[in-house]
Parts: sequence; C-alpha cells; structure tokens
Amino acid sequence: MRFTQIIRVKCADQGKLVALARAWDENQAQMDVMGFIGCRLLAERGNPGNMLLLADFAPVDSARSAAEEAALNNGREETERWAALLFAAVEGEPEFIDYDELYRTGITGNLRTG
Repeated sequence: MRFTQIIRVKCADQGKLVALARAWDENQAQMDVMGFIGCRLLAERGNPGNMLLLADFAPVDSARSAAEEAALNNGREETERWAALLFAAVEGEPEFIDYDELYRTGITGNLRTG
C-alpha cells in the first residue's frame, strides 16, 4: 500500500515552491530516497496562495510499510534542511496530513481514450 503525505501551505510566490520542489527532485535523483516515488505541487484555483504538496511513498521491501519509509525519509538531514527552506518560504505553519492509499486508477495509452 502506498502512503501520501500532504503538506498544506499558504505562499504568495508559487515560483518559490516550484523551485523548492524542483531542487528536491534534482538533489534526490542521485540519492537513495527511502521509498519516495515523487511529489506534486497543486495550487488552489479559487484561493490564490493556497497550495498542497503531495509526497508519495511506496514500500521498498516487505520489512517496512510505505508510511514507515516516509518516516525514515522525514528524519534524514537532507529532508530537515529542505523543510527549513519550506518553512521560510511560506506564511504561517504548514499543515501536515498523512494518508494511506486505498485505491489508484491506472491510466494507459492516450489520456483521451484511456
């Protein structure tokens, strides 16, 4: 089962958060990131500045769940440094929400035809 950590933030400068997410991806491409499979940054259309960062994790082996992989990732020095940059870029405190994935639809082929 996959695990998603959602970080809800308020930030007037979308570019700052895009740059942070992109830097994370570039820095982690050459590292062993515990179960991390990717992230998405979403901007709320009706409320400018409200954004969600969704970080997805999967189990690497049967010894740990995806949520345990995420917890290990959260304790890494690289993650703590990145989180400090995030806290500096946003207004107020980020809200962290943890979700277990129960179902995922797969998309194959052309997005119009599935």
